[in-house]
Amino acid sequence: MDFSSVTDLIDGMKEYYDSHNIRKSDIFMYEELKEGRNTDPRLRELIDRDRYGEYIGRCARSWIDSDKSGPKVSDLTFYLRPDGRVAGVWNRINGMFDAYEVFDYHDGYYTGAMYNIVGRMEQHMNFTYYIVNGDGRVTEMLNISGGMATLKGEYVLVRRTVVDCEGDETVLVSSTDLRYKKTGEGYKLIDESDNMAESEPEDRVIDDQKELCKQLKKAVKTCGTLEEIVNTFFDVIKNARENPEEDITYTAGSSPYEAFGLPSECLFTLMRWTPAEDDEFYQLELNVTFDLNGEKIPYDNKYNVEGPAALRESVLSSESFNALKDKPIRKISVKVNET
Repeated sequence: MDFSSVTDLIDGMKEYYDSHNIRKSDIFMYEELKEGRNTDPRLRELIDRDRYGEYIGRCARSWIDSDKSGPKVSDLTFYLRPDGRVAGVWNRINGMFDAYEVFDYHDGYYTGAMYNIVGRMEQHMNFTYYIVNGDGRVTEMLNISGGMATLKGEYVLVRRTVVDCEGDETVLVSSTDLRYKKTGEGYKLIDESDNMAESEPEDRVIDDQKELCKQLKKAVKTCGTLEEIVNTFFDVIKNARENPEEDITYTAGSSPYEAFGLPSECLFTLMRWTPAEDDEFYQLELNVTFDLNGEKIPYDNKYNVEGPAALRESVLSSESFNALKDKPIRKISVKVNET
């Protein structure tokens, strides 16, 4: 496999999920170990030398490093192979769904496939390649954000993390986010950001968007079609106070998360995000609901990667928009949230 080729990374992930069934995984054949007061020395050694999720997995590391509101390391169950390597890790989140990362070992690398499962439904989450050297130590991790779900959108985000060994310690060398856009000829790299770069401190532009909300509420009252609603949203925010941290998102279609206890619903949401105090965000949110009589609508989740004009065109050409544009509109709502 060519780890520098995002096409190879995607194809390898697809091949894995096509050929593996989490419910029939051999991880359940292995010994179960839990972190706790009398932790098995084999597991304790793995956890002690793991700093970036390179041995016990990104899923477990995120839980171990989580704040007090998240799962504790003592909640985790590890499945350990006879050779001392982790076969998988499991945790039940909020008593509602089971979260797994399952490892598959190959010559020179292994993979970690993350799943969320509730009842008969399962969702493929992040997928990671762990590249090892001749001594069996991880030197690089390539994480496909969102796993298979990301293939339904226009963009793929890969985080490349490079680590090195200094004695028994693992040190972080680099962490880079690589964003690719799907084209007819494959995947094109459109953005690369260094997660370790030191940026100059900037004065944040705090804008609660309340005045913008009033303008948008007034403007959408005259809209008769979904296309007019979309164009009105982008026209109004075009005149907003300039903000370097602005983000715009579009989410529409039948929610894929209804299996996790959420009500079955069709979304059509355009949002503009700006920073608030205490590292929170203000969200100007436009929601449209429809009379669908249970009809399923293709799901889209799009981001402001190439600018508002490109996002507007992407929304108007999306499967969700085209499936909804002639449906009866039940309600239009505009509000500002703070998260």
